Parts: sequence; C-alpha cells; structure tokens
Amino acid sequence: MLFITVPLLELFLLLWLSQVTSIWVTFGTVLFTGILGTLLARSQGFSTWQKIRGQMSGGQVPGSALADAAMIFMAGALLMTPGLLTDSVGFMLLIPPCRDWMKRRALDWAKKNVQFTTTTTVNGETRTYTNGPSEVVDSYVVPHEEERKSIEE
Repeated sequence: MLFITVPLLELFLLLWLSQVTSIWVTFGTVLFTGILGTLLARSQGFSTWQKIRGQMSGGQVPGSALADAAMIFMAGALLMTPGLLTDSVGFMLLIPPCRDWMKRRALDWAKKNVQFTTTTTVNGETRTYTNGPSEVVDSYVVPHEEERKSIEE
C-alpha cells in the first residue's frame, strides 16, 4: 500500500508545484534537492563513520552512532528519490535534533512491539528469558587443574 500511495502523492505534489510555478522550477527543485541532499548525506555519513571508528577503537559499542549511520543512509536514499515529500523526510533525517527525536520514537516503538527471547543451556538444563529483567551474575572462569598448570608454566 505504501509503495503505491507515496509515489502517487509525490506525483500529485510535483504536478501541483509545476502548475503553481513552472515545469523548470519544479525540475530545478528536484535536481537541487537531490544534489544538496547527496552532498549533505555524504558529509554527515563520513563524520558518523569517523565517530563509529573512534568509539570502536576506544572499546565502546557505537550503538547511537550506528543508528545515526542507518538514518543518514535512509536520508540519502530519500533525497535521491525525486519528490517533495521524500525530500522533506530526508532533510529531517539530516538534522541531528530531528534524527534524535526519530531515534527515540523508533526505540519506544521497538520496546512495545519487538520481543526478544534468549535461550541458554547449561548442563542439559534449558532456560528461556523473554523481554524481562535478567539476573546478571558476575563471575570468572577457573581452568581445570591440567590447564592451570600449563598456563602457569
């Protein structure tokens, strides 16, 4: 349904803009937003990539930066698609406060609608945990006697 509705709405908006202004203004707008969007997405994508590399080299998990990278990639795809509606959403994804707001909304949606299940098996006993708080056990591994002797040598 979305793959039919969005292109039809885009076509309607482009035809409306060409009637209100001219075909050349409409063509110029589509061309300008496509080029500008590509340049902005490329620039922000590069800086986000540097951020991801820096966090990973520092031993951190780049969760938020990876989400930014995915949203910037989506923005680039939307901005290369001719149309006023997709360009508006694409430019919104390139504005960091808007992107942060959209990340929060997506996370809230995922918390309500996505179910995570983890299954562990230890000594033949299987336990399954679903979306609930889990018990964190802080522990360490003690090698067998033979392994410990070979490590100490």
